[in-house]
Amino acid sequence: MRYRNRLATLVLAALAAGLSVVSVNAGDAYTQHCAQCHGESGAGNLELGAPNLTGLSESYINRQLSGFKAGWRDNRDLQTRTMTSAIATLDDNSLSAAVAAIARLPHQKVKKTAQTQNGDLARGKDLYTAYCSACHGTNGTGNDALGAPSLVGLDSDYMNRQYRHFVEGRRGFHPDDRYGKQMARLSLAVKDPNLIHDISSYVVQLPF
Repeated sequence: MRYRNRLATLVLAALAAGLSVVSVNAGDAYTQHCAQCHGESGAGNLELGAPNLTGLSESYINRQLSGFKAGWRDNRDLQTRTMTSAIATLDDNSLSAAVAAIARLPHQKVKKTAQTQNGDLARGKDLYTAYCSACHGTNGTGNDALGAPSLVGLDSDYMNRQYRHFVEGRRGFHPDDRYGKQMARLSLAVKDPNLIHDISSYVVQLPF
């Protein structure tokens, strides 16, 4: 409970800098609306549950930010509520500017945690190869044609959380979220939390 309260305090403080709807250029859009949680470099913040944004394609970034604004995600968890609130402050021009700024960020390496090290990497590799690589690629860099994002550079906590959201129907439920619906369906092939963690532990080891 103390952790959740601290997280909520950090998130609210991060958002306090700018909740008015404004139009700004690309760099300013990122600095004003994204950097408070995701960092100036875009590498993310494990304590806030904010993922690394670098290495993602512009089309994927645009689809996800637009999806947050359109209500594509269940926002029962604090991280999703935070993003939904943050996106609501951006008009269309500011959102486009933020997308462009994020897409230009240089790649940042994933931040590994102690939890990352306790997955079964061999089993994770086998599971990834069998269930994930067809869309996300053998090297984890994704496939825009399939709507599959790069997974390289994401931390295991974030991947575990998002995978569970797909399994639980909290992502991929919206009728307009074509690729999310696809992932939600495919995610049901692996539902055991331990196996999901093995997959994410393996992905974290993949190089840029």
